[in-house]
Amino acid sequence: MVLKSIAISSLVLAGFGSAYAADAQCDKLQQQKALIHAAHGYCFKDEDAKKKYGNSDCHTKKPKFSGPEAKRLAQIEEKEKELNCPKKDL
Repeated sequence: MVLKSIAISSLVLAGFGSAYAADAQCDKLQQQKALIHAAHGYCFKDEDAKKKYGNSDCHTKKPKFSGPEAKRLAQIEEKEKELNCPKKDL
């Protein structure tokens, strides 16, 4: 009985660990996305992004990205879907 309880506890804790790792990955992906947008003068709505990148020199809500940037943003969005990251407006 004790062994079964330990095994169940291990599985539960492993689940929390993977959830935490996914949260960290989601945060990293969000930061990468925000950085690409910031480089193009994006006007952020998200308070965290405003604090980190500022809006003092923003000039657009619809930045134009280069081919590689657009490709990277698509990869980020695909990974966010795969990880089931919470949808967060920039």
